[in-house]
Amino acid sequence: MTSNLIQNYIATSSVRPQPQPIKAKENIPAQKPKPNFDIEQELNNRTFIKPLKGKGRLLNGNIFNAPAIMVKDAMYDVKAFKHAMSGKANDHELGRLNDVGLKLGGLAIAGYLFTKKQTPVTKGMEFVGLGSFLASMAIWPKIAIQLPAYLIHGVNVQKQYEDSFGRKKPFYQDPQFIPWDLYSDKEIDKMGNRLGVPKDIENRRDAIQEKMKKIAIQNNTLWMLTAGFATPVMSALICNQTEPHLAKWLNNRKNKKADEILSNIDTYSQKYQNNATKNNIEELINQFGGKPVNEELINKTAEAFDGMDPITFENLKTDLKELMTTKTFAINNDTAKAISENLKSQFKGKGFSEDAINAIIPNAENMQKIFETNNFINSNTEIKDLKQISDEILRTVKKNVETFNQNKPAEEQLDFEYIKRLIRSNKTENNPIKSVLSKSTSATFTPQLQTKLRDIATAYDSFNAKTNALNEYAVIKVGSAPETVIANYWNNVSKDLLKTIGIDYKEIEKVRFDRNLTGELLRNKIEHIVSNDALYNKVMQDLVSKVAAIDAEVKPSDITIYDEKVDTLFNEFGKFLNDNNLPRTAKAVNGVNEHDTVGTLKNIQKSFASERLTGVKSSFYRLINTFDFYRRISNNVNEIDTLKKYPREVREELIELCKIITLQGHSSDNATKFYMLRNPNPSDDMSDLVIKDGKVQNKFFGKGAAHTTTDIPNDKFFYQRAMQLMFEDKVDKATESILDNSIIKNKFTEYREQVANIIGGETYFAKPRHRIRPENGTGSELKFLLTGIAPDELFFKAGQQAFNTKKWFKIFGTFGAGLLGVTVLAQFFFGKMPNKKVNKK
Repeated sequence: MTSNLIQNYIATSSVRPQPQPIKAKENIPAQKPKPNFDIEQELNNRTFIKPLKGKGRLLNGNIFNAPAIMVKDAMYDVKAFKHAMSGKANDHELGRLNDVGLKLGGLAIAGYLFTKKQTPVTKGMEFVGLGSFLASMAIWPKIAIQLPAYLIHGVNVQKQYEDSFGRKKPFYQDPQFIPWDLYSDKEIDKMGNRLGVPKDIENRRDAIQEKMKKIAIQNNTLWMLTAGFATPVMSALICNQTEPHLAKWLNNRKNKKADEILSNIDTYSQKYQNNATKNNIEELINQFGGKPVNEELINKTAEAFDGMDPITFENLKTDLKELMTTKTFAINNDTAKAISENLKSQFKGKGFSEDAINAIIPNAENMQKIFETNNFINSNTEIKDLKQISDEILRTVKKNVETFNQNKPAEEQLDFEYIKRLIRSNKTENNPIKSVLSKSTSATFTPQLQTKLRDIATAYDSFNAKTNALNEYAVIKVGSAPETVIANYWNNVSKDLLKTIGIDYKEIEKVRFDRNLTGELLRNKIEHIVSNDALYNKVMQDLVSKVAAIDAEVKPSDITIYDEKVDTLFNEFGKFLNDNNLPRTAKAVNGVNEHDTVGTLKNIQKSFASERLTGVKSSFYRLINTFDFYRRISNNVNEIDTLKKYPREVREELIELCKIITLQGHSSDNATKFYMLRNPNPSDDMSDLVIKDGKVQNKFFGKGAAHTTTDIPNDKFFYQRAMQLMFEDKVDKATESILDNSIIKNKFTEYREQVANIIGGETYFAKPRHRIRPENGTGSELKFLLTGIAPDELFFKAGQQAFNTKKWFKIFGTFGAGLLGVTVLAQFFFGKMPNKKVNKK
C-alpha cells in the first residue's frame, strides 16, 4: 500500500536542509531564461515528494487458513482495546471495537434473557438466536451477494486487503480510493475477459476498473437493501432447524444426569444439604435454653422443620408437645389469677349477670388463698392432682352459690349442677381450670432435650436432602412440565404418529379447528389401514416400536431402583422417628407397616413416578387397542362370538358404540356407562354384516328417524358386550404376532385386564347393574389414568402443532427463498456500461 504523502512529508521535514538567509547587501544578478524553456514539461518531470514503496497485499482467505486469520484478528482486537483504553486508538481500531462491542452486547442481552427463561431449551435458544443472528449477518452477503457476483461477473465484491500498517480493510470500502495497484495487469485483464470488456480498446485497464467498481457499488447497495429483511428471516430459519437438535442433545444430557442422581443418591444429596432445620434449632436453643417449655417454644420448634407438609406438621407438633413437656405443672400466683379470669369468661353469655359471676367465682385473691391452703402454690403438681384442685374450687363455688341463693326467690336462684357442668369439661381445651394448668408445665428446655432436638433436626435435614434428590430425579424423568424426558418422548411420538398413519399437511389444514372433524379423518384413516394387511402390519409395527421406546427413556429397572431407594430412605427415617418418641410423625411419613402406607409421604413419593408413567403408557396402549379393535371388525366381524347371537341392528349399534368410545371416549363416558341413542325395537334380521374398506355397511343403524331412538338404561347386557368386545376378546392374529416380538406384550395385556377389572367394575347409581366385574373401591384418579387421552384428541393437538410449525416454516421459507432469488437475479442487471470505442490503430 502506498504510504500517506502528507505523513511522509511531515516525517522528513526535520531532516530537510534549511534555506540560507539571503544577505541584504549582496546583489544577485538576474539569470537569463533558458532558451526553449517549457514550464509545464518541467513540472511534469519533477517529483517534489517521493512516496515510500507500498507494503499492502490482497487477502485470500479459505477454510485452511481461517483459524490463523481468526487468531490474528483476535490479537488485533486485543491490541485495539488496549489502545482505546489509553486513548491512542485510531479510526480503524475503534471501528473494530465497534464490532466486538456488538457481539459482547448481544452476549450480555442473551445472558440476561437466559436467566428469565424456565426450561433448558428456551434458555439455550437465547444463545442460539444470538449466534444465528451474527451468522446470518456474515453468511447472507457471502451466499447471496459475493458468490453470485463472482460466478456471474468474475468479481469478488467483498475482497479484502491489508494496508502497509497491517490493517485489514474491504477493497471497495471507499469508491474514491480503491488500491488498484494491488492487482497486477494480468489479474485485471483476466477479470476484464470475464466482464466482457473488449481487448483492443484504449486504456482497457481503466475501463475494467471502472466496471469492477460499479459492480461493487451496486452489490454493496443491494446488500444494504436486503440485509434488513434477510438477516431476521435467515436467523429465524436457522433457529427453527437448530431447536430439535438442541432439544435432543439436552434431553440425552438430562437423562444421563437423572441416571447419575439415582446411582449416587448419597453423594448428589449433598447439593441440598443446607442444615436449615439444625440452624433453626440452634437459634431456639440460644433464645430459650434453660427456660420453661411453653406453647410458644413448642410452636417455634415445630416451625423450625422447614418444608414439611401441613398434615405431617400437625402430627409433629403433637409429638413435640408430648416430648418436650412433662406430666407435672408449675402453679404460682399468676396461675391462680389466670384460673379466676378463665372461669369468669366461661360464664359470660350463658345467662348469668355480672353480679352473679363475681359473687360465685373466687377472685384472684380468694383463688390464691385456695391454692395456698391446699399447698399448691410454688409446687410441681401432677395430672392426678388436677381433680383435687378442681374439687377444691368447686367446693368454694358451691358455698358461694348457696350464699348467693339465700333470701332469693326460687326463680332467681342459681342452679349449681348447671354451673358444675360448665366448669367440669372432658376436653382440656374447654375446661377453664385444666386449660390454664396445661400451659404451666414445669418442664424446662434442658441440655438433654436440646441434644435430642439437635439429633432429630440433623436426621431430618439429611432425609430432606435425599428426598429432594429423589424429587429431582422424578421430575427430570416423568415430571408434568415442559422438556422432561417423558414430555419430550410424548411430543416426539405424537408428531411421528401423523406420518405413521399418513395424515398430511393439506388434510390437517382442513380439520385443524374442529376436533370432531379430526376424529372423522382419523377414523377414516384407521379403517383404511386395518383393511389392508400389509399396511396394517407396517403401521402396527411402527406404533408398537414407538410405544416400546418409552422403556428406553424411562427404564422399568430404574423405576424399581427408585422405589427401593424410597423404601429404604423412608423406612430408616420412620424407624428413627419412632425410636425418638415421635410416633405420629413416623406414621405420617412411613405408615404403621409396609401394608399400611395409604396417605403417607412414602406412598406419595412412590406414586408420583408410577402414576405419570401409567397415564402416558395407557394413552398409547389405548391407541394400539383401538387399531386392534378396528382390525377385528374389518377382518372377521362375523366370526366374533360376542356378536353372533344378536340381531344385525344390535350388532351395528354395538360396533358403532365401540368405535366411538375407543376413538373419542373419556373417563366420564366410562363413568356414565356409555350413553347411546338406540332403537328400542330392533329388527330381528340375523344376516351377516358387510364390511367394505374397513367400514361397516349399516343396513339399519342411522337409517331410521332420530326421534325413534333413545337410551336404554336397563339394558346391562349391551354395556357388558361392549366392554367385552373392546377389552376381553382376543386380539387379532396380526396384532398378536407383532406383540409377540415386542417387550410391551405383557404390559399391554395387563392394561386391558386393568381396564376390564377397574373401569368395568365401576358403579354408576343410575345404572347399578352395568358392570362386568364386582364392584371395587378404586379411586377416580387411577380410572382417569387408565383411560388416558382419547386418540382423536391426541391427533387433534398433534395436528395443530404440526400445522403451525409447517405453516410458519412455509411462510418464512418462501419469503427467504424469494428474497434470495430476487437478489441473485439482480446480478444480471449489474455492471451495464456504455460501449467503449475500439481503437482502430
